Amino acid sequence: MLKEAYRLYSELGDVYRIVVTLCRFARLLTLERKVETAARVLSSSEVLLQDLGARRSWVSNMNDETLTAIRAQLDEAAFAEAWEQGKALTADEALALALGSID
Repeated sequence: MLKEAYRLYSELGDVYRIVVTLCRFARLLTLERKVETAARVLSSSEVLLQDLGARRSWVSNMNDETLTAIRAQLDEAAFAEAWEQGKALTADEALALALGSID
């Protein structure tokens, strides 16, 4: 369902909803305990949100919860590495990473 949402929002050019979908993927990956991948996807989505100039919203609150869960499961070095890698990902790259990791 998230993959289909991403495709639809991409077709519509709705960048904000694309980013929200990536945030949801990060949340799902965290729940599946794929936290390094979740950190990369979340990092990418945070950069994209900043680029959009999006103001603090429910998405940011969800991201804070996801980030707390990720940090609880990764040591600082692993988190920092994954976060930095994620910052360089485009939305499509983050999606591909997420899809490749979900069972």
